[in-house]
Amino acid sequence: MPAEPRPDRRNFLRAATAAAGSLGLSATSYAKVPGSLTRVNVGFIGCGGRAQAHMNLLVKMALDNRGVAPVAVCDVWDGLDEQYEHTFGGTTTTRRYSQGLYPAASKCGLNPADKKRVVKDYRRLLELKDVDAVCISTPDHWHARQTLDAFAAGKDVYVEKPMTRTAAEAVAVTDAAARFNRVLAVGVQSLADPVWTTAHDLIAAGRIGAVSHVSGGAFRNDARGQWRFYRTVHQMTPRTVDWDLFLGHRFEVNGVPLGPTPGEVPFDKSTFAQWRCERAFSGGPFTDLLTHHATRLMTATGWRTPVRVTAAGGLFVETDGRTVPDVGTLAVDFDGGHLLLTSTTASAYPVEEVIRGRQGAIKFVKGGLQIVKDDPHGGAGLPPRLEREVPPAEVVRVEVPKNETEALWENFLACVRTRDRGTLCGPELGMSAVVLADLGLRSFDDGRAYGWDAERREAVPADARWLAGRKRG
Repeated sequence: MPAEPRPDRRNFLRAATAAAGSLGLSATSYAKVPGSLTRVNVGFIGCGGRAQAHMNLLVKMALDNRGVAPVAVCDVWDGLDEQYEHTFGGTTTTRRYSQGLYPAASKCGLNPADKKRVVKDYRRLLELKDVDAVCISTPDHWHARQTLDAFAAGKDVYVEKPMTRTAAEAVAVTDAAARFNRVLAVGVQSLADPVWTTAHDLIAAGRIGAVSHVSGGAFRNDARGQWRFYRTVHQMTPRTVDWDLFLGHRFEVNGVPLGPTPGEVPFDKSTFAQWRCERAFSGGPFTDLLTHHATRLMTATGWRTPVRVTAAGGLFVETDGRTVPDVGTLAVDFDGGHLLLTSTTASAYPVEEVIRGRQGAIKFVKGGLQIVKDDPHGGAGLPPRLEREVPPAEVVRVEVPKNETEALWENFLACVRTRDRGTLCGPELGMSAVVLADLGLRSFDDGRAYGWDAERREAVPADARWLAGRKRG
Protein backbone atom coordinates (compact mmCIF):
# COMPACT_ATOMS: atom_id res chain seq x y z
CA MET A 1 0.00 0.00 0.00
CA PRO A 2 1.51 3.40 -0.95
CA ALA A 3 2.25 5.84 1.84
CA GLU A 4 -0.30 8.58 2.41
CA PRO A 5 0.80 11.91 0.92
CA ARG A 6 1.88 14.44 3.48
CA PRO A 7 -0.33 17.53 3.38
CA ASP A 8 1.38 20.64 2.08
CA ARG A 9 0.79 22.85 5.11
CA ARG A 10 2.10 25.98 3.39
CA ASN A 11 -0.32 25.67 0.48
CA PHE A 12 -3.10 24.73 2.86
CA LEU A 13 -2.56 27.85 4.93
CA ARG A 14 -2.30 30.03 1.85
CA ALA A 15 -5.62 28.76 0.53
CA ALA A 16 -7.28 28.97 3.94
CA THR A 17 -6.07 32.54 4.42
CA ALA A 18 -7.64 33.51 1.11
CA ALA A 19 -10.88 31.84 2.19
CA ALA A 20 -10.85 33.77 5.44
CA GLY A 21 -10.58 37.02 3.56
CA SER A 22 -13.59 36.08 1.47
CA LEU A 23 -15.78 36.28 4.58
CA GLY A 24 -15.47 40.03 4.36
CA LEU A 25 -14.93 40.59 8.07
CA SER A 26 -11.89 39.36 9.97
CA ALA A 27 -11.96 38.54 13.68
CA THR A 28 -9.96 41.68 14.49
CA SER A 29 -12.46 43.72 12.48
CA TYR A 30 -15.31 42.79 14.82
CA ALA A 31 -13.85 45.17 17.39
CA LYS A 32 -14.50 48.05 14.99
CA VAL A 33 -18.20 47.30 14.59
CA PRO A 34 -20.27 50.20 16.00
CA GLY A 35 -22.27 49.53 19.11
CA SER A 36 -20.11 46.62 20.29
CA LEU A 37 -19.62 47.75 23.91
CA THR A 38 -21.40 44.62 25.11
CA ARG A 39 -19.65 42.33 22.63
CA VAL A 40 -18.64 38.92 23.97
CA ASN A 41 -15.48 37.52 22.37
CA VAL A 42 -15.65 33.73 22.04
CA GLY A 43 -12.90 31.18 21.53
CA PHE A 44 -13.69 27.70 20.23
CA ILE A 45 -12.06 24.68 21.85
CA GLY A 46 -12.80 21.75 19.57
CA CYS A 47 -13.66 22.30 15.89
CA GLY A 48 -15.50 19.11 14.93
CA GLY A 49 -18.99 18.60 13.60
CA ARG A 50 -21.00 19.99 16.51
CA ALA A 51 -18.66 22.96 16.84
CA GLN A 52 -19.32 23.90 13.20
CA ALA A 53 -22.98 24.55 14.02
CA HIS A 54 -21.90 26.88 16.82
CA MET A 55 -19.40 28.65 14.57
CA ASN A 56 -21.87 29.13 11.75
CA LEU A 57 -24.32 30.63 14.22
CA LEU A 58 -21.85 32.96 15.93
CA VAL A 59 -20.34 34.15 12.65
CA LYS A 60 -23.83 35.09 11.46
CA MET A 61 -24.59 36.79 14.78
CA ALA A 62 -21.32 38.74 14.52
CA LEU A 63 -22.08 39.89 10.99
CA ASP A 64 -25.54 40.96 12.19
CA ASN A 65 -23.88 43.01 14.97
CA ARG A 66 -25.54 41.01 17.75
CA GLY A 67 -22.85 41.50 20.35
CA VAL A 68 -20.62 38.47 19.84
CA ALA A 69 -17.44 37.70 17.91
CA PRO A 70 -15.44 34.51 17.26
CA VAL A 71 -11.82 35.47 17.96
CA ALA A 72 -9.83 32.23 18.43
CA VAL A 73 -9.97 28.52 17.59
CA CYS A 74 -8.31 25.38 18.88
CA ASP A 75 -8.28 21.79 17.65
CA VAL A 76 -5.80 18.91 17.75
CA TRP A 77 -6.28 18.19 14.01
CA ASP A 78 -5.14 20.38 11.12
CA GLY A 79 -8.46 19.70 9.43
CA LEU A 80 -9.96 19.37 5.96
CA ASP A 81 -12.25 21.49 3.82
CA GLU A 82 -13.64 19.77 0.72
CA GLN A 83 -16.72 18.83 -1.23
CA TYR A 84 -17.41 15.12 -1.58
CA GLU A 85 -19.99 12.70 -2.92
CA HIS A 86 -22.03 10.93 -0.25
CA THR A 87 -24.04 7.80 -1.05
CA PHE A 88 -26.49 6.34 1.44
CA GLY A 89 -29.76 4.49 1.00
CA GLY A 90 -29.30 4.47 -2.76
CA THR A 91 -29.09 8.25 -2.99
CA THR A 92 -25.94 10.22 -3.82
CA THR A 93 -25.60 13.84 -2.72
CA THR A 94 -22.83 16.42 -2.85
CA ARG A 95 -21.80 17.60 0.58
CA ARG A 96 -19.26 19.92 2.09
CA TYR A 97 -16.96 18.68 4.82
CA SER A 98 -15.24 21.43 6.79
CA GLN A 99 -13.79 20.47 10.15
CA GLY A 100 -10.59 20.86 12.12
CA LEU A 101 -8.30 23.73 13.03
CA TYR A 102 -7.51 25.61 9.83
CA PRO A 103 -10.96 25.38 8.19
CA ALA A 104 -12.44 26.66 11.46
CA ALA A 105 -10.02 29.58 11.45
CA SER A 106 -11.12 30.52 7.95
CA LYS A 107 -14.79 30.24 8.87
CA CYS A 108 -14.27 32.57 11.82
CA GLY A 109 -12.43 35.18 9.76
CA LEU A 110 -9.03 34.40 11.30
CA ASN A 111 -5.72 34.10 9.53
CA PRO A 112 -4.93 30.35 9.72
CA ALA A 113 -1.24 31.23 10.04
CA ASP A 114 -1.90 33.24 13.20
CA LYS A 115 -0.19 31.06 15.81
CA LYS A 116 -1.60 33.17 18.63
CA ARG A 117 -5.29 32.68 17.81
CA VAL A 118 -5.16 29.41 15.85
CA VAL A 119 -3.70 26.79 18.17
CA LYS A 120 -3.68 23.08 18.93
CA ASP A 121 -3.13 23.45 22.67
CA TYR A 122 -6.22 24.91 24.34
CA ARG A 123 -4.10 26.43 27.10
CA ARG A 124 -2.64 28.91 24.60
CA LEU A 125 -6.17 30.04 23.70
CA LEU A 126 -7.02 30.57 27.37
CA GLU A 127 -4.02 32.91 27.68
CA LEU A 128 -5.68 35.41 25.34
CA LYS A 129 -6.88 38.34 27.44
CA ASP A 130 -9.57 39.41 24.98
CA VAL A 131 -11.34 36.03 25.02
CA ASP A 132 -14.37 36.48 27.29
CA ALA A 133 -15.93 33.04 26.89
CA VAL A 134 -15.15 29.67 25.33
CA CYS A 135 -17.26 27.11 23.52
CA ILE A 136 -16.05 23.61 24.42
CA SER A 137 -17.07 20.96 21.86
CA THR A 138 -14.36 18.40 22.52
CA PRO A 139 -14.80 14.68 23.33
CA ASP A 140 -16.47 14.05 26.68
CA HIS A 141 -13.31 13.10 28.56
CA TRP A 142 -11.92 16.62 28.05
CA HIS A 143 -14.94 18.67 29.19
CA ALA A 144 -14.09 18.94 32.88
CA ARG A 145 -10.39 19.79 32.58
CA GLN A 146 -10.94 22.43 29.91
CA THR A 147 -13.88 23.96 31.80
CA LEU A 148 -11.88 24.15 35.03
CA ASP A 149 -8.93 25.76 33.26
CA ALA A 150 -11.24 28.23 31.51
CA PHE A 151 -12.75 29.29 34.84
CA ALA A 152 -9.29 29.75 36.32
CA ALA A 153 -8.36 31.93 33.33
CA GLY A 154 -11.41 34.15 33.90
CA LYS A 155 -13.53 32.82 31.04
CA ASP A 156 -17.21 31.92 30.97
CA VAL A 157 -18.06 28.56 29.42
CA TYR A 158 -20.57 27.08 27.00
CA VAL A 159 -19.83 23.34 27.10
CA GLU A 160 -21.53 20.64 25.11
CA LYS A 161 -23.33 17.93 27.04
CA PRO A 162 -22.55 15.97 29.08
CA MET A 163 -21.06 18.67 31.30
CA THR A 164 -18.38 16.21 32.42
CA ARG A 165 -17.67 12.51 32.06
CA THR A 166 -17.89 11.57 35.74
CA ALA A 167 -19.81 12.70 38.82
CA ALA A 168 -16.58 13.58 40.64
CA GLU A 169 -15.62 15.85 37.75
CA ALA A 170 -19.07 17.42 37.83
CA VAL A 171 -18.65 18.26 41.52
CA ALA A 172 -15.30 19.91 40.74
CA VAL A 173 -16.80 21.98 37.92
CA THR A 174 -19.83 23.03 39.98
CA ASP A 175 -17.62 24.16 42.85
CA ALA A 176 -15.25 26.01 40.52
CA ALA A 177 -18.10 27.86 38.79
CA ALA A 178 -19.17 29.22 42.17
CA ARG A 179 -15.64 29.89 43.42
CA PHE A 180 -14.63 31.85 40.32
CA ASN A 181 -18.12 33.34 39.83
CA ARG A 182 -18.22 32.23 36.20
CA VAL A 183 -21.22 31.68 33.94
CA LEU A 184 -21.65 28.16 32.60
CA ALA A 185 -24.20 26.79 30.14
CA VAL A 186 -24.44 23.11 29.19
CA GLY A 187 -25.48 22.54 25.59
CA VAL A 188 -28.74 20.67 26.09
CA GLN A 189 -30.43 22.52 23.26
CA SER A 190 -33.96 21.30 23.98
CA LEU A 191 -34.00 23.28 27.23
CA ALA A 192 -34.51 26.39 25.11
CA ASP A 193 -38.05 25.05 24.57
CA PRO A 194 -40.23 26.49 27.37
CA VAL A 195 -42.43 23.37 27.40
CA TRP A 196 -40.35 21.86 30.23
CA THR A 197 -40.80 24.81 32.58
CA THR A 198 -44.46 24.97 31.56
CA ALA A 199 -44.85 21.35 32.65
CA HIS A 200 -43.06 22.15 35.91
CA ASP A 201 -45.54 24.93 36.65
CA LEU A 202 -48.52 22.68 35.86
CA ILE A 203 -47.19 19.97 38.18
CA ALA A 204 -46.55 22.51 40.94
CA ALA A 205 -50.14 23.71 40.56
CA GLY A 206 -51.40 20.17 41.12
CA ARG A 207 -52.88 19.76 37.65
CA ILE A 208 -52.08 16.03 37.45
CA GLY A 209 -51.89 15.20 41.14
CA ALA A 210 -48.94 13.53 42.85
CA VAL A 211 -46.31 12.50 40.30
CA SER A 212 -44.73 9.08 40.76
CA HIS A 213 -43.61 7.83 37.34
CA VAL A 214 -41.82 9.51 34.44
CA SER A 215 -40.55 7.86 31.24
CA GLY A 216 -38.75 8.71 28.04
CA GLY A 217 -36.06 7.45 25.73
CA ALA A 218 -33.86 7.84 22.68
CA PHE A 219 -33.98 5.61 19.64
CA ARG A 220 -31.70 5.61 16.60
CA ASN A 221 -31.23 3.27 13.66
CA ASP A 222 -28.54 3.66 11.01
CA ALA A 223 -27.23 0.91 8.74
CA ARG A 224 -23.71 2.33 9.06
CA GLY A 225 -23.84 1.98 12.85
CA GLN A 226 -24.58 4.79 15.31
CA TRP A 227 -21.71 7.31 15.28
CA ARG A 228 -19.91 5.33 12.55
CA PHE A 229 -21.30 7.81 10.02
CA TYR A 230 -18.69 10.38 11.10
CA ARG A 231 -16.16 10.54 8.26
CA THR A 232 -12.66 9.17 8.40
CA VAL A 233 -10.31 10.69 5.82
CA HIS A 234 -6.73 9.94 4.84
CA GLN A 235 -5.74 13.43 5.99
CA MET A 236 -6.15 12.18 9.57
CA THR A 237 -2.64 10.99 10.33
CA PRO A 238 -0.18 11.10 13.25
CA ARG A 239 1.41 14.09 11.48
CA THR A 240 -1.80 16.13 11.37
CA VAL A 241 -3.37 14.99 14.66
CA ASP A 242 -1.80 15.64 18.05
CA TRP A 243 -2.75 12.17 19.27
CA ASP A 244 -1.03 12.53 22.61
CA LEU A 245 -3.05 15.66 23.38
CA PHE A 246 -6.27 14.08 22.11
CA LEU A 247 -5.89 11.17 24.53
CA GLY A 248 -5.30 13.50 27.47
CA HIS A 249 -3.31 11.02 29.55
CA ARG A 250 -0.92 13.76 30.73
CA PHE A 251 -3.82 15.74 32.22
CA GLU A 252 -5.99 14.89 35.23
CA VAL A 253 -8.98 15.91 37.30
CA ASN A 254 -9.01 14.93 40.97
CA GLY A 255 -5.85 12.93 40.37
CA VAL A 256 -7.44 10.75 37.66
CA PRO A 257 -5.88 10.85 34.15
CA LEU A 258 -8.31 11.97 31.46
CA GLY A 259 -7.55 9.18 29.04
CA PRO A 260 -5.33 6.27 28.04
CA THR A 261 -1.71 6.46 26.91
CA PRO A 262 -0.66 6.05 23.26
CA GLY A 263 0.71 2.66 24.23
CA GLU A 264 -2.73 1.62 25.42
CA VAL A 265 -4.60 3.19 22.49
CA PRO A 266 -2.36 3.71 19.43
CA PHE A 267 -3.39 6.23 16.79
CA ASP A 268 -6.41 5.16 14.78
CA LYS A 269 -8.45 7.48 12.59
CA SER A 270 -11.69 5.65 13.38
CA THR A 271 -11.09 6.09 17.10
CA PHE A 272 -10.34 9.77 16.48
CA ALA A 273 -13.35 10.55 14.30
CA GLN A 274 -15.80 8.13 15.93
CA TRP A 275 -14.76 8.44 19.57
CA ARG A 276 -18.36 8.14 20.76
CA CYS A 277 -18.06 4.41 20.03
CA GLU A 278 -15.20 4.04 22.52
CA ARG A 279 -15.77 3.64 26.25
CA ALA A 280 -12.48 5.39 27.04
CA PHE A 281 -14.02 8.64 25.77
CA SER A 282 -17.80 8.18 25.93
CA GLY A 283 -20.61 6.43 27.74
CA GLY A 284 -22.41 5.72 24.48
CA PRO A 285 -26.21 6.00 24.73
CA PHE A 286 -26.06 6.66 28.48
CA THR A 287 -24.20 9.95 28.00
CA ASP A 288 -24.67 10.95 24.38
CA LEU A 289 -28.40 10.26 24.07
CA LEU A 290 -30.10 9.89 27.45
CA THR A 291 -28.49 13.04 28.87
CA HIS A 292 -30.91 15.12 26.79
CA HIS A 293 -33.98 13.33 28.12
CA ALA A 294 -32.78 13.13 31.72
CA THR A 295 -32.00 16.86 31.84
CA ARG A 296 -35.29 18.08 30.46
CA LEU A 297 -37.44 15.65 32.46
CA MET A 298 -35.64 16.66 35.65
CA THR A 299 -36.35 20.26 34.69
CA ALA A 300 -40.04 19.43 34.39
CA THR A 301 -40.31 17.45 37.64
CA GLY A 302 -37.80 19.36 39.75
CA TRP A 303 -36.12 16.09 40.74
CA ARG A 304 -32.36 16.24 41.20
CA THR A 305 -30.75 13.80 43.67
CA PRO A 306 -31.17 10.07 42.93
CA VAL A 307 -31.74 7.64 45.79
CA ARG A 308 -31.05 4.58 43.66
CA VAL A 309 -29.89 4.03 40.07
CA THR A 310 -29.78 0.72 38.29
CA ALA A 311 -28.92 0.08 34.68
CA ALA A 312 -29.29 -2.66 32.12
CA GLY A 313 -28.53 -3.23 28.47
CA GLY A 314 -25.73 -4.57 26.36
CA LEU A 315 -24.14 -4.83 22.94
CA PHE A 316 -26.53 -6.94 20.91
CA VAL A 317 -26.54 -5.79 17.28
CA GLU A 318 -23.82 -3.25 16.46
CA THR A 319 -20.88 -5.61 16.91
CA ASP A 320 -18.55 -3.48 14.81
CA GLY A 321 -15.72 -3.19 17.31
CA ARG A 322 -17.35 -0.53 19.47
CA THR A 323 -16.93 -0.74 23.22
CA VAL A 324 -20.17 1.05 24.20
CA PRO A 325 -23.56 -0.69 24.32
CA ASP A 326 -26.26 -0.39 21.69
CA VAL A 327 -29.01 -0.79 24.31
CA GLY A 328 -29.02 1.09 27.60
CA THR A 329 -31.71 1.60 30.25
CA LEU A 330 -31.66 3.67 33.45
CA ALA A 331 -34.11 3.06 36.30
CA VAL A 332 -33.83 5.94 38.77
CA ASP A 333 -35.54 6.37 42.13
CA PHE A 334 -35.78 9.92 43.49
CA ASP A 335 -37.33 10.97 46.78
CA GLY A 336 -40.32 12.17 44.73
CA GLY A 337 -40.79 9.35 42.26
CA HIS A 338 -39.31 7.11 39.58
CA LEU A 339 -37.69 7.96 36.23
CA LEU A 340 -37.33 5.31 33.53
CA LEU A 341 -35.12 6.13 30.56
CA THR A 342 -34.33 3.64 27.83
CA SER A 343 -32.48 3.76 24.52
CA THR A 344 -31.19 1.77 21.62
CA THR A 345 -29.11 2.62 18.59
CA ALA A 346 -30.48 -0.35 16.62
CA SER A 347 -34.16 0.62 16.25
CA ALA A 348 -35.96 3.91 15.62
CA TYR A 349 -39.37 3.02 17.11
CA PRO A 350 -39.82 5.41 20.06
CA VAL A 351 -41.50 5.50 23.45
CA GLU A 352 -43.62 8.42 24.52
CA GLU A 353 -42.19 11.07 26.82
CA VAL A 354 -44.73 11.13 29.65
CA ILE A 355 -45.02 12.38 33.23
CA ARG A 356 -47.64 10.33 35.10
CA GLY A 357 -49.56 11.67 38.10
CA ARG A 358 -52.41 10.36 40.24
CA GLN A 359 -55.00 12.57 38.54
CA GLY A 360 -53.58 12.60 35.02
CA ALA A 361 -50.54 12.60 32.80
CA ILE A 362 -48.54 15.11 30.79
CA LYS A 363 -47.59 13.90 27.34
CA PHE A 364 -45.07 15.96 25.42
CA VAL A 365 -45.91 16.54 21.76
CA LYS A 366 -44.64 18.80 19.01
CA GLY A 367 -45.40 22.41 19.85
CA GLY A 368 -46.51 21.85 23.42
CA LEU A 369 -48.01 19.21 25.68
CA GLN A 370 -51.22 17.34 26.32
CA ILE A 371 -52.91 16.79 29.67
CA VAL A 372 -54.60 13.40 29.80
CA LYS A 373 -57.05 12.98 32.67
CA ASP A 374 -56.89 9.93 34.91
CA ASP A 375 -59.42 8.72 37.48
CA PRO A 376 -58.06 6.60 40.34
CA HIS A 377 -61.66 5.50 41.06
CA GLY A 378 -62.30 4.35 37.52
CA GLY A 379 -60.06 1.32 37.33
CA ALA A 380 -57.83 0.59 34.35
CA GLY A 381 -59.74 2.74 31.91
CA LEU A 382 -56.99 3.35 29.34
CA PRO A 383 -56.07 0.82 26.64
CA PRO A 384 -52.86 -0.94 27.70
CA ARG A 385 -51.55 -1.20 24.15
CA LEU A 386 -52.90 2.13 22.91
CA GLU A 387 -55.04 0.48 20.25
CA ARG A 388 -56.73 3.85 20.04
CA GLU A 389 -55.44 7.34 20.65
CA VAL A 390 -56.14 8.60 24.14
CA PRO A 391 -57.92 11.95 23.77
CA PRO A 392 -56.38 14.74 25.85
CA ALA A 393 -58.51 16.77 28.22
CA GLU A 394 -56.42 19.82 27.40
CA VAL A 395 -53.78 20.83 24.88
CA VAL A 396 -51.27 23.47 25.97
CA ARG A 397 -49.50 25.15 23.07
CA VAL A 398 -46.00 26.51 23.66
CA GLU A 399 -44.11 28.74 21.28
CA VAL A 400 -40.99 26.83 20.27
CA PRO A 401 -37.78 28.63 19.27
CA LYS A 402 -37.03 28.43 15.57
CA ASN A 403 -33.46 27.46 16.41
CA GLU A 404 -32.90 25.93 19.85
CA THR A 405 -29.12 26.26 19.64
CA GLU A 406 -29.46 29.94 18.84
CA ALA A 407 -31.90 30.43 21.72
CA LEU A 408 -29.50 28.71 24.12
CA TRP A 409 -26.66 30.94 22.94
CA GLU A 410 -28.78 34.07 23.31
CA ASN A 411 -29.54 33.06 26.90
CA PHE A 412 -25.88 32.31 27.63
CA LEU A 413 -24.63 35.58 26.13
CA ALA A 414 -27.24 37.58 28.02
CA CYS A 415 -26.12 35.91 31.25
CA VAL A 416 -22.47 36.66 30.46
CA ARG A 417 -23.25 40.35 29.94
CA THR A 418 -25.33 40.68 33.10
CA ARG A 419 -23.20 38.27 35.20
CA ASP A 420 -26.28 36.15 35.86
CA ARG A 421 -25.19 32.56 36.52
CA GLY A 422 -28.74 31.25 36.06
CA THR A 423 -28.46 29.91 32.51
CA LEU A 424 -31.06 27.54 31.08
CA CYS A 425 -28.79 24.64 31.96
CA GLY A 426 -26.33 25.62 34.66
CA PRO A 427 -23.78 23.57 36.60
CA GLU A 428 -26.20 22.18 39.20
CA LEU A 429 -28.59 20.76 36.60
CA GLY A 430 -25.66 19.67 34.45
CA MET A 431 -24.21 17.81 37.44
CA SER A 432 -27.51 16.03 38.14
CA ALA A 433 -27.56 14.63 34.60
CA VAL A 434 -23.93 13.50 34.89
CA VAL A 435 -24.63 11.81 38.23
CA LEU A 436 -27.42 9.75 36.65
CA ALA A 437 -25.20 8.67 33.77
CA ASP A 438 -22.18 7.95 35.98
CA LEU A 439 -24.16 5.89 38.50
CA GLY A 440 -25.88 4.12 35.62
CA LEU A 441 -22.60 3.19 33.97
CA ARG A 442 -21.28 1.86 37.29
CA SER A 443 -24.40 -0.26 37.62
CA PHE A 444 -24.12 -1.39 34.01
CA ASP A 445 -20.55 -2.53 34.62
CA ASP A 446 -20.90 -4.40 37.90
CA GLY A 447 -24.62 -5.16 38.27
CA ARG A 448 -25.00 -3.26 41.55
CA ALA A 449 -27.37 -0.40 42.38
CA TYR A 450 -25.88 2.98 43.27
CA GLY A 451 -27.10 6.01 45.17
CA TRP A 452 -25.81 9.54 45.59
CA ASP A 453 -24.69 10.79 48.98
CA ALA A 454 -25.72 14.45 48.72
CA GLU A 455 -23.70 15.50 51.77
CA ARG A 456 -20.45 13.84 50.77
CA ARG A 457 -21.31 14.28 47.07
CA GLU A 458 -20.16 10.87 45.98
CA ALA A 459 -21.54 7.61 44.65
CA VAL A 460 -22.35 4.90 47.21
CA PRO A 461 -23.66 1.35 46.81
CA ALA A 462 -27.43 1.49 47.31
CA ASP A 463 -27.61 -1.55 49.54
CA ALA A 464 -30.34 -2.36 52.07
CA ARG A 465 -28.74 -0.34 54.87
CA TRP A 466 -28.34 2.71 52.61
CA LEU A 467 -31.93 2.50 51.41
CA ALA A 468 -33.25 2.08 54.95
CA GLY A 469 -31.94 5.52 55.80
CA ARG A 470 -33.49 7.20 52.79
CA LYS A 471 -37.01 8.36 52.10
CA ARG A 472 -38.45 6.66 49.03
CA GLY A 473 -41.90 7.99 48.37
